This record gives sequence, structure tokens and C-alpha cells, in this order.
Amino acid sequence: MPSHRSLGPGSQALAAAHMGVALRDLPGRHVNARSHVTAVSVVLCGRCFLRGIGVVSAFFSPSPASAMEEEDEEARALLAGGPDKTDRGAPAAPGALPALCDPSRLAHRLLVLLLMCFLGFAIFAMIILLPFRLKLNEWGTIIFSCFVCIGQVVFALGGIFNVFWLMEFGRFVFGIGGESLAVAQNTYAVSWFKGKELNLVFGLQLSMARIGSTVNMNLMGWLYSKIEALLGSAGHTTLGITLMIGSITCILSLICALALAYLDQRAERILHKEQGKTGEVIKLTDVKDFSLPLWLIFIICVCYYVAVFPFIGLGKVFFTEKFGFSSQAASAINSVVYVISAPMSPVFGLLVDKTGKNIIWVLCAVAATLVSHMMLAFTMWNPWIAMCLLGLSYSLLACALWPMVAFVVPEHQLGTAYGFMQSIQNLGLAIISIIAGMILDSRGYLFLEVFFIACVSLSLSSVVLLYLVNRAQGGNLNYSARQREEIKFSQTE
Repeated sequence: MPSHRSLGPGSQALAAAHMGVALRDLPGRHVNARSHVTAVSVVLCGRCFLRGIGVVSAFFSPSPASAMEEEDEEARALLAGGPDKTDRGAPAAPGALPALCDPSRLAHRLLVLLLMCFLGFAIFAMIILLPFRLKLNEWGTIIFSCFVCIGQVVFALGGIFNVFWLMEFGRFVFGIGGESLAVAQNTYAVSWFKGKELNLVFGLQLSMARIGSTVNMNLMGWLYSKIEALLGSAGHTTLGITLMIGSITCILSLICALALAYLDQRAERILHKEQGKTGEVIKLTDVKDFSLPLWLIFIICVCYYVAVFPFIGLGKVFFTEKFGFSSQAASAINSVVYVISAPMSPVFGLLVDKTGKNIIWVLCAVAATLVSHMMLAFTMWNPWIAMCLLGLSYSLLACALWPMVAFVVPEHQLGTAYGFMQSIQNLGLAIISIIAGMILDSRGYLFLEVFFIACVSLSLSSVVLLYLVNRAQGGNLNYSARQREEIKFSQTE
């Protein structure tokens, strides 16, 4: 066991895994699977501690007088050229806001989407991956971004000063902020984009997040080696400095959070998007009102992702031992899931937007993942085939599954639903990581793959059940894009 004063073998392996440095980059260090995944699980449990507290909609509150003046000025600019209901004979105000500054225009919403994507990129560049939701007034996203920055700095300081418990605490703080920001990102998405746009938006967000993960897996190891060559030694100091440089991405996340907070609050004033105008109040007890289809979506999410992320975490040694790959080749094939998902997620999101039929696409994705794991477990075929298939199915599932929450949950409960969904996902990852490490240490990779196959099979069964339940209730989750457009058109009339 590592001492609380120094980084032992398992400790340096855990730190290396979180920053994308291969275990081979730490000379003379070895850690078994159980100790590695148990340490990772501690971090995941920390992320579950306050998951989704304070999902945000507005963040800066000017004084009432200045807010009214600014609102009137911007509203007059936006309404320029249009008829005024109170004074139809009055001349229009000179000059409307440009499209990039008008929250009702596509260009402005694309700017918001860009900021949301970079918010995810910055977070997932430092990580690979809570059940209640409290509204934290108007500063939620900014506070959680600060948690991310502070947590990463503390994590790096723990490496520099060779204090493992400090590194654990830093990851705990990082998890509180990072995972809550993921909920805020989803809530922003369903606030700014509606209907068939959601699938593409979620695809783009996932794409940027996976680019961040790929950058982490491929760049941080190189950066570590450069700093090692510069300092002339490998050890905790080199590790800590590398992690400190990586905290630059967390600062990027904070900048994006500040910009999003301002733009969202500004859009609320201009477009009069009054939250809670239906009289509904956000409560923790919303969880008991979740429908059966939503609970089935939660089960699909947990059972699917526990067969993807823990496998990728343990995959490098798997490819080395079973297929005889070199360390570098094993790292390359292990990261191919993220490499594929980066360009393919927007493509699949657009496909789901154009066709609808979300449940059918989820069914295809889960079935393809099941085939992928069976190929890895029971054949000696080139694993590139199975991993490419896993990358495609992973991208497709995210684009089709996550937007379905917005189809079955009232708008005022969306933040609660997304927070709960990601909370139980992280809880599942924490538990399954421990179980996976125990199976690997005692039974080997074949039994571990059988375990992952069982998890994906449970997810597949839940998708089939969701299809039957949804069909009995009217089938709105599996509508085509044309049906959803017709329903939207009929509701506006």
C-alpha cells in the first residue's frame, strides 16, 4: 500500500492513467488491476458526491434599474423593423442587432454551441468521464468551473510535492465541478436547441469531448517525456509539472463558462425566456415523478457505459497479453474508440436528426457493441475490427440516447433528469470498476469480457422493453423526423 507521504507504485499508475501517460512511462512501476481500478473508483465516487448541484440557466444579475435599461435598449434593437403592437404608426428603431448578437438567430445559437463544445473539450481533456439537484442561484456554472480549476491545481501540487492523499483530494474536487458542468452543458443544449436539432447538438458536444480525451491520451505522455528530458529525471516532480501544464484547459473551461453565463442571461432578458412561467417549481421530489420510459433510459445508459469505459481503462494490457501487441500499438488501438467518435458523432447526430427513430438507432448501437465484445472475447480476429465497431456504436448511442430524455421529461425537470442520469452512470462506473478489477485479478480477461457481455445484454433487453413500453404509450420516442415536425406544426396552430 502506498504511504500517505509518497507516491507508491499504484499511486503513480493512477496519476499516469488520469493524465494519459502509459504505465510504461513510469520506470520500475507496476500495479495490479484491482488496486488501479479501486483507486479510480474512489475518484468516481467523489464525482458522485454532489452530482448536478445547481444546474444553471442565468448567472449574472445586474441591478434592477440597469437591467431594465439594458433590456429596453436591446429589445428595441431586436424589434427594429417589426410592427409594434402598441404603436403601429411609430417609425422603426434604427438598425437591428447583427445576427451574431441576436439570440433569436441561428448564428448566435451556433456561437453558444461552440462555447458549449469547448466547455466539454476542456473538461474531458483532463478526465475520461451526483443524484439530486439544487438551484445555486445564478452562479452555478462559474462556481463549478472554479472547482475544476482548483481541483486540477491541487491534483498537480500533490504530484509536485509527492503527496498522494492531496492528489486524491484534488480529483475529488475536480469531480464535483467537472461532472456538474456536464449536467449544465446538457441543460444548455435543451434550452437553446429544440426538437430534431438536439441529436446533432449532442453529437457535436460528444465529438469535442472525445477530441479532448484523444488529445489527453496522445499528448500528455509526449509532454511528460519532454519534461522528463528537460529535468533529467522521471518522478513525481515531472508528473506534477505535466499535470499543472494540463490545467490550462481547465482555464479554457472557466472562460467558456463565463461567456455562456453572460449569453444565457442576456438571451433571457431579450427573449423573455422566463423560467418557471408555468408555475412549476424545481424540487428534489421530481425524481419520484419520473416515468417508466425515463427509468429504462437510465438503465440503458448505465449498463452500456459500464461495458465501455472500464474496458478502455483496462484495454491496453488486454491487447498486449491476448494479441501480443507492443505497448505503443496497444495504446493506439485502445484510443481508437475516441478517435472514431470525434468525427462520427456529428455525422450520426445529423443522421438521427433527419430520420428520427431514436429507439431503433439505440437498439442498433447496443447490438453492435454486443457483437464487438463477443468478437474480442471469443475470437482471435484482428481487434481493430471490433474496436472500430465499438467506436461507431458508442458514437451512435450517445447521439440517439441522450436527446430522448428531453422527449419524456417536462422542461422544468430536465436539469434534474440529466443530473440523475449522469449520477447513476458514475455510480455504476465506480462499482463496476471495482468488480472488473476483482474479476480480472482472479479470473482473467475472458471472464471479464463475459461480464461486459452480460452488462451489454441487459442494456439490450432494456432497449427492447423501452420500445414496447413506448409503443404502448403512443410511440413518441420512435417518431420519424417528419412526424415530429407535423406534431410541432399542429401545436403552434
